[in-house]
Amino acid sequence: MAIYFEGWVWLVGMGILVIPLVFLWKRKASFSYLFCFFLFWIYILFVIKETLFPITIDPQMAEVMKGQFMSQVNLIPFYFGPYARFDRVFPGIILNIILTVPFGFGVRFIAHVKPRNIIWLSVAVGLGIEAGQFLISLALGYPYRVMDINDFLCNAAGILVGYSLFRLFAWLYLAGTERFKITPKGLFKYILEVASLASV
Repeated sequence: MAIYFEGWVWLVGMGILVIPLVFLWKRKASFSYLFCFFLFWIYILFVIKETLFPITIDPQMAEVMKGQFMSQVNLIPFYFGPYARFDRVFPGIILNIILTVPFGFGVRFIAHVKPRNIIWLSVAVGLGIEAGQFLISLALGYPYRVMDINDFLCNAAGILVGYSLFRLFAWLYLAGTERFKITPKGLFKYILEVASLASV
């Protein structure tokens, strides 16, 4: 039996979202902040869908692969197997990087993460994804996905790329509003506030 990230999972995820939104609303969070939080939550659900699902529950597979758990775990950086080809490995590397670029770009819109802490955050997120796959594999009794240090490195790199793009965007946004004497309002004002704190 395979568990896919179907409509009911999205429904549960959106249902859980109501809790922090109500909490933030009672804490007088602005509509712009709530909107950014909502978008970031949708993105996180997408990441969960892509990295943890589908989950195949197969007792026979658990019996067949008993004792072979570590065969699906790669702890050697930049090793992709004895028969790896660049044209097959490269797309996976790029996709793993792209997956977390939005996290690095968007995290400052919902949390005040200091620049010096972004590296630790990228490590935590990369490890969190692989740890999630590992724990699910333990619960199933067999490795339902290959747990690869290269995926961790690419996910962490994606966050750093995304954060670099955010810093560039913040600089351009500040420069543009100052150059053209623009006074943003609403969501654009909130973006200006976040951009102003980009280096803090």
